[in-house]
Amino acid sequence: MDEPREEDNPTTYEVIVSPIVLEAMTNIASRTDRTRIDRVLCILDTVPGIGRTYDPLYEAAKPEEPVMVAYAGHYGIYYEVSDEREEVYVYYIEDQGRDPLSRFRPRNQNDGAFAS
Repeated sequence: MDEPREEDNPTTYEVIVSPIVLEAMTNIASRTDRTRIDRVLCILDTVPGIGRTYDPLYEAAKPEEPVMVAYAGHYGIYYEVSDEREEVYVYYIEDQGRDPLSRFRPRNQNDGAFAS
C-alpha cells in the first residue's frame, strides 16, 4: 500500500469570522450572494490562498493592514491568513458596488460597522 501523501491530508485552518461580518451577512438581501459568500467561507479552511492580496488603485482605498480578498457574488471577502496559527481571520465583507474610497471606514463612527 502506498504511503499517504501530504496533499492527501491538507492542513485545515480555523476560519474566524468577525462579529461585524456576521452582522453584515444578516443584511445581505440576495440569497444568491449569501450562498456564494458561505461557499467561499467554507473553502477558506482548506484553501486559504484562494484569494489574492488586495492592492487597490487608490491609496485611500487601502486598509490599515494588508489583507487578502476573495470575491463572492457582488461582495469582496477581506481576510488574513496565519500559517503559523493555522487560522484565517475574516475582517470585512464589502459590497463591491460601494465607493472604493470609503471602503474599510465605519459607516457609523459609534458602532464600527464596516460591511454592507
